[in-house]
Order: sequence, then C-alpha cells, then structure tokens
Amino acid sequence: MKSFFKQQKNKKFSYTPRYYDERKERLESLKKQHEDDSTKSIEMRMKGSFRRASGHSVPGLFSKASLRTFLILGVLVLAVYYLLKKYNFTF
Repeated sequence: MKSFFKQQKNKKFSYTPRYYDERKERLESLKKQHEDDSTKSIEMRMKGSFRRASGHSVPGLFSKASLRTFLILGVLVLAVYYLLKKYNFTF
C-alpha cells in the first residue's frame, strides 16, 4: 500500500579520518594502561590502610575522632546543666 506522503529516510554519516597518527594512538594506549595500573595500586593501598586501621593497636589514649566526640558531649552536658540550673528545673 502506498501512502500519500513520502517518509524521510535517515541520513547516513560516514567519517573516514584523513590522517592517522600511530604515535598518538600508542601514547593514548600507554596513558590508559598507566591510569588502569595507578587505580589498581591506589585500591591496593587503600585496602592495606583499612587492614592496618582495623588492628587493635592504639597509638595514643584517644584518637582525634573520639576526643572530638567527648569534647562535644562535654559541652552539651554543660549547656544542659546550665539551662536546668537557670530555670530551676528539678526532677
């Protein structure tokens, strides 16, 4: 069955490069290979650091994170105590 309107066909696009630089291709492949190797080495270093961090050896009495947590907790306790004292709140 024929239609009254012509359907447009897709335009085809074919690109053929005029110049081929073998040196550039080789450099790009080396860069990509180097990036793959560096990401693998970073992943290996991260795994090693996680293994060391999960050990039970403690470098000091408190780590920085736990010291900060205790400091914040202390400030909050003092603030609550001050507010309770100021407004004469008793249990």
